[in-house]
Amino acid sequence: MSAPAMPPPPSNPAENDGPRILGATLAVTTIAVLSSIARIYVRTSMIRNFGLDDFFMTFATLLVIVEQGIVIGSVHHGAGRHMGDIEPSDIMMGMKLNFISQILYLFGICFVKLAVGAMLLRIASVGFYKRLIIGVMIFMSVYTVGCFFTLVFQCTDIRAMWDPVVQAQATCWTPQTLQALSYTNVAFNIFTDLLFAVFIPVPMLWKLNVNTRTRISIMVTLGLGIFACAAAFIKMGYLFNYGINGDWLWDSRDLTIWAVTEVCVAMVGANLPSLRPLFKGVLGSTLGYGTATGKKSTTGYQRQHDATSRHNKSHLDETSSERAFNPACAYEMNCQSKQTKMSTVVFSDRTGLSSDDTVNASRGPATAQNGITMTTTTNIDYSS
Repeated sequence: MSAPAMPPPPSNPAENDGPRILGATLAVTTIAVLSSIARIYVRTSMIRNFGLDDFFMTFATLLVIVEQGIVIGSVHHGAGRHMGDIEPSDIMMGMKLNFISQILYLFGICFVKLAVGAMLLRIASVGFYKRLIIGVMIFMSVYTVGCFFTLVFQCTDIRAMWDPVVQAQATCWTPQTLQALSYTNVAFNIFTDLLFAVFIPVPMLWKLNVNTRTRISIMVTLGLGIFACAAAFIKMGYLFNYGINGDWLWDSRDLTIWAVTEVCVAMVGANLPSLRPLFKGVLGSTLGYGTATGKKSTTGYQRQHDATSRHNKSHLDETSSERAFNPACAYEMNCQSKQTKMSTVVFSDRTGLSSDDTVNASRGPATAQNGITMTTTTNIDYSS
């Protein structure tokens, strides 16, 4: 008795999602790479302090660039088309490139999260948060290596992933097992995204001794990691039917788009906090930051008093965490301590009242009635 005939592979020449794959992935990859280039410029040219988080992000950027090249090659060899419309030689190469892109995705998303974790370590001032962040980073590293071996050893001969001749002789895990592992991978990615985007930075930054605007801006930019969670949720919806009819290169089209989108959105969210000095430099002169405000001219006493008050306030408010986001320290998280000298001139009248703090609007400066009788110069050294 002859073996039952195999059903023909799915075919529909009118359907080709290759251009859509290229358009979507190239768009998000370009944005992510540009944000990383801007980050490297800020850290090397403006701040001149290339930290561990920057190394992680550089590796992630290189992986994203290579992955985009793999995506372009896989589209050239049939990704986004039905298996029945692709040449057998192209099917093998397309499946091989699809497999390689999965490995690059694993390590790409891992390095992005390691970069976010290293950045949060710059700000963390409480031992609990430091230990928590390091724990998540270790978990991500171990988990990624585990997923890598899961991919490599899912068949007794890994060539079975793209070579039908080898596939007939090799033994592989069932589609149900692979699908369960895929769901587990997505779930862990979503969990760690939420940890680094919301659950860790929000309470940590909320207690940080920085001004409210800085605190909110940092939380919002880190919160962009939620969009990476959204991409992971959308990608999860396409896992259910992946390869169910043997139409692997057609079924993988949306998975590829959302996998690349997840990594790139996470990269942009991780890069934006480091671009604050660049935004300040570009928008500062345009919006008039640091220029005259057009107020009425004040007396020499008032100008001296205002400048003294602003200087005192800045030193009272800033801690080592504040200096992490301060232009004077180039927004560096661990900038070196510096000593700042301030000279304050205090005028006193005959009654000994200080014009620096005791004179109000109704009374006016003490010199208006009694004249200046004593000038005291106080030099204050601030060591931080």
